Amino acid sequence: MEPLTIVLIVLGIAAIWAVVELAMTLRKARTTLDEVSHSATEAIDQATPIISKLDGVVDELQPALREVTPLVEKVSVVMDEATIGLDNVNGILGDVGTATHGVAGVGESATRIVNTATSAAVGVVSKVASLGGITIPEGQQLIGKGDAPSEAAQPAAEAPAAQEEPPARKGGYVTYAPVTGSESEE
Repeated sequence: MEPLTIVLIVLGIAAIWAVVELAMTLRKARTTLDEVSHSATEAIDQATPIISKLDGVVDELQPALREVTPLVEKVSVVMDEATIGLDNVNGILGDVGTATHGVAGVGESATRIVNTATSAAVGVVSKVASLGGITIPEGQQLIGKGDAPSEAAQPAAEAPAAQEEPPARKGGYVTYAPVTGSESEE
């Protein structure tokens, strides 16, 4: 056989093999396209009810969406009014603070006046009592006249008795034991 014939036979076999491969590839491609087409059809069939439900939801939301803009405007107006109200409250609280400060000053002045009047009245009563020869025992000093007597000012005999008998409390007031004649003479 000639070499040209051998080459032609080999080329013929290669051509047949290429045609068979091409046919098999086209068959696989057609099968794959059919599967893809079938899957796409199923997906579309399943998506159709979902899309129609979404269309219904959007249709139902349309009236609500129309109401959102006026609602936002109303909320904006309410927020502006609330801000103005809070500004007014701040102004009122500032005025109340000023008034409270003024009232506190008046209260302090009133306290000073009452203390001065009380001290003057105690001084007058003490003067009248001393002019009349009345002596006020140490345990029964008038309100506002000096401090409570110290332990050093009390006689030594009374110190233990005062420690043993604390003043009695009745209704929130302190009451002292009555002064007898023997105690006042000392």
